[in-house]
Amino acid sequence: MDNKELAKLLVIIGGIIGVIEAISGIFGFGFFSIFGFLSSIIGLIAAILVLMSVFQGKPIPYEPIYLIIFAIVMILFSALIGGIFVLIGGILIQLN
Repeated sequence: MDNKELAKLLVIIGGIIGVIEAISGIFGFGFFSIFGFLSSIIGLIAAILVLMSVFQGKPIPYEPIYLIIFAIVMILFSALIGGIFVLIGGILIQLN
């Protein structure tokens, strides 16, 4: 398995984990739940766009700079673990 295949696998796993983390954040309850809800929606959109770029490449091309930007958005808003996977995948693609 070369770096591009490994990076694509990491990005797919990170996108799926990001979707799961964002959906679980939507249903969180608490005093600041409206802020958590909005940040989870932003993280969910970023994770879905990452998955769409990997599988289709239509809305956003499958380029490492876009993956790194979406990984940072995912990390900042809702999906820490998924964002880290996507960030590592984006860096691996950039190194090739």
